[in-house]
Amino acid sequence: MSKNFELEKKISNLVNEFNSKNYMYVIKESKKIIFENDQIPLIYNLLGASYSLIDKHIEAIDSYLNASNLDSNNEEIYRNLGKSYSKLNQDTDAYNAFQNALRIKSNNPDAILGLGLLKLKKNKFNESIKEFNKVIKLNKNFYQAYYNIALAQNFLGNFLEAINNYLVAIKINNKYFQAYNNLGSILIKINQTDEGIKILKKAIEIKPDHLEALTNIGVAYLSKKKYLEALKFFNKAIAINPKYVKAITQKLFLMRKICDWSEDNLLEDNLKLINNSNVHVTPWQLFSLDDNPKEQLLRAKKYGSQFGFKDFNESYQNSKIKIAYFTPDFFEHAGMMNMEGIFKYHNKEKFEIYGFDYGYSNNDDTHNRIKKYFDKFFYVNDLTDEQISKLVKDNQIDIVIHRNGYSQNSRNTLFAKKIAPIQISFLGFPGTMGVNFIDYIIADKIVVPEENTKFFTEKIIYLPNTYYPTFNERKIGTKEYHRKDLGIDDSSIVFGSFNNSYKISSTEFKIWMRLLDSVENSVLLLLIDDEITKINLLKEINKLKIDNKKVKFLNFINIEDHLSRHKLIDLYLDTFNCNGHTSSVDALYAGIPVLTKLGKSFAARVCASILNACDMSELITNDNSQYYDLAIKICKNKSRLNELKLKLNNNLLNKPLFNTKKYVECLEEGYSIAYNNKKNKKDHENIIV
Repeated sequence: MSKNFELEKKISNLVNEFNSKNYMYVIKESKKIIFENDQIPLIYNLLGASYSLIDKHIEAIDSYLNASNLDSNNEEIYRNLGKSYSKLNQDTDAYNAFQNALRIKSNNPDAILGLGLLKLKKNKFNESIKEFNKVIKLNKNFYQAYYNIALAQNFLGNFLEAINNYLVAIKINNKYFQAYNNLGSILIKINQTDEGIKILKKAIEIKPDHLEALTNIGVAYLSKKKYLEALKFFNKAIAINPKYVKAITQKLFLMRKICDWSEDNLLEDNLKLINNSNVHVTPWQLFSLDDNPKEQLLRAKKYGSQFGFKDFNESYQNSKIKIAYFTPDFFEHAGMMNMEGIFKYHNKEKFEIYGFDYGYSNNDDTHNRIKKYFDKFFYVNDLTDEQISKLVKDNQIDIVIHRNGYSQNSRNTLFAKKIAPIQISFLGFPGTMGVNFIDYIIADKIVVPEENTKFFTEKIIYLPNTYYPTFNERKIGTKEYHRKDLGIDDSSIVFGSFNNSYKISSTEFKIWMRLLDSVENSVLLLLIDDEITKINLLKEINKLKIDNKKVKFLNFINIEDHLSRHKLIDLYLDTFNCNGHTSSVDALYAGIPVLTKLGKSFAARVCASILNACDMSELITNDNSQYYDLAIKICKNKSRLNELKLKLNNNLLNKPLFNTKKYVECLEEGYSIAYNNKKNKKDHENIIV
C-alpha cells in the first residue's frame, strides 16, 4: 500500500471525525500528520477549524496562517482566519483576511457576512446592513444575514424593521433561538410584554440553558410586577452560570425592590464581579446598592461604550434658542410633576421649547396640560432614530435635554447620534453617563462638589441653590386624612418614608426600627402596595423584635391626595445610597421636615441639596449615628419638632427651593452660557450660574 494512499485515508478519516465533532481527536491526529508532512494546507485548515470550535483561537490563527502560506488562493482558509481574528477582537487582521477571501471569490457570503459583522461591531449600522443585504442577494435563505440586519435595525431604533427581519430569520430556521431571544426583547421594549414573554419562552424551549433569554423573561416579569416569577428565571440563569452578570444585576435590583436582604452578605462580591466584568449592565439599577462615585463612573463608561458616537458639526442662526425636552414620561410621573414649572415659565421671548414624547402613556390630565406649554410637541415613539434625528435637525434644535439617562425606557442610540449641537443630561439619572455624546449635566455644588467632577465625563452646569426643580403651583388635595383611620393615636410620633422600595436597604431600615423601639408610641408609614414586599418587611420587623403594628403600609393614590396624606407624618425619613428625589420635595411641600444623611455620590446627596435650598440644612447628617441621634432628639422634644415645622412652612414662601420662576431663570442662564460658548466655538467647560 502506497504512502499516498495511507495519507489520503488518514485525511479522509480526519474529515469524518471533524464532521462528527470529535475535535480533540482531529487536533491530536493532525499534529501527527504534520510531524511527518508539514506541506498539506488541508490538515492545517482542519487543525485550525478544530481549535476554533473549542475556542482556542490563538492556536487556530497559527494553523490558518500556516495553511495560507501553503495555499494563498484558498478562500476558505482566509474566511476561517477572519472569523478567528474576529473572535479575538483583532479587527484589522480580520478585515484583511475577509478581503483576501473575497479577492479569491468575490461572491463568498461568509466573508461578506464577516465584513458586515465587523462594521456592526464598530456601530457602522447602515454600512453593515448593506453588507448583509449583499449576502441575501447571494443566498436568500442565509438566515444569519436577516438576524444581523435586525441587530443593526434595533440599534438604529428601527424596531418594526428589526422585528420583520427576526421573523424572516425564524421562518427560515425555526430553531434559531438567538432570533427568538432578540425578537422577544424588542417586543418588550415596545410595550408588547406578554407577546415578548411568549417568544422568549420559545427560545428556552429550543435551548433551555440560554442565559440571556432566561434573564430577559425575568426582566419582563419584573416590569409586570410579577416578582416571584422574575426571581425564578434569574435564579435559573445563575444556577447555570453563577457568574452571569446580567442575571446577577437584575436579581440584585429585584431583591432590593422587594426588600429581601437575605443575600446581602454576597453583595460586595457580586458588585466586585459586576465591576470587573466587560458586560454592559445598566448603572441605573445599581444606584441603591453602593455609594461609590468612582465605581459608578466605570460602570457608566462600560455601559455607554455600546452606543458609539457621531459628532455634530452643524450650527444654526436662530433668533431664539431652541430647546427640546426628550422623555417617555410626559404624564403623571414622579419626575414630571416638578418639571411642569420649567415648561410653564420658560421665557418665550428668548427660547422656543419643543417636546419629544417617545413614551406610551399620554392620555392623562397631566400630559394634556403640560403639552400646551410647548411651542411644538411631537409624538415619536413609533419613529426610528433616523426619523427623529431628521425631525430635530429640520427644526434646527440648538439644545437637547435628555431627561432619562440610563433609567428605564431611554433611547440612548438616538442621543449617540449627537442630534443637536448641545446635549444635556437632566434630572432623571443622578450620575454621570460616562459618554462623549452628552456635553453637560445639570447639578449644584452639593450633589457634585468640585472634588467629584473627576467622576463625570460631562461638564457641569452648576445652578446656584439646587439642581432639582419644583413647581410651586402644585395642588394639595382637600381630602383630610386622620390618624385614627389607621389605628394611630393623635399623640403618636409618626415617621414616614414614601421612597420607592428599591431605595431601602437593611442599614436604614434597622435604624428606623431602632427609632420605633426607642420612641414611645411611635409609628412608621411606608408606601408599599405589593404583598411580597410587605411580607419581607414584616419578616425583618419580627426578626428585630419590633411590634409589627408600629409599621403601617399605605397604598398608592392620586398625587393631590398623596400630598395631603403627608400631614399624617411628623418626621420624614430619607433613604441613604439613593435619596428621595420627588418624594423629598413632596414631603417638604406638604410642610413635613425631612431627615437625610449626606453620602458620597450624586444620588446620595440629592436630599441634602433640596434641604439646603429651603434653608433646612440642620436636617442633614453625616453618618448613621448622627441620623439616629438627630431623629431621637427631634421626636423626643415636641417643641423642637414644632419649631422645625414652623420654620419649614415659613421657608417655603421665601427660600429658593419653591421659587419656581427664579429657578427657571437660573436654568435658562445655564442654557444660554452653554449655547454662547458653542456659538463662539469655545470648548465645553464647567458653568457656574
